[in-house]
Amino acid sequence: MLGCGLRVRNRGAGHCSVSAAVYSRARQKVSPTHEGGGRAMKKFLLVALAAVAGLFVYRQIQADRAEQDLWTEATDSVPAGSGANV
Repeated sequence: MLGCGLRVRNRGAGHCSVSAAVYSRARQKVSPTHEGGGRAMKKFLLVALAAVAGLFVYRQIQADRAEQDLWTEATDSVPAGSGANV
């Protein structure tokens, strides 16, 4: 018996064979540290994508506000500091 749980039959002269059924069952087992690893990576990528999208939206809103302020200043009928009362 090997340390990984596979049964080995010794055929003499150092030749060993592994029974196929035991080998296939051993391949299907997942260690506890790797269980759900794919799911965790997907969640991490989803959170990272959401953060990047949020940053993009935030920057777009800031750019729109800056452009709106520029247009407001450029089209204002009374310049600031002119002393005229409206």
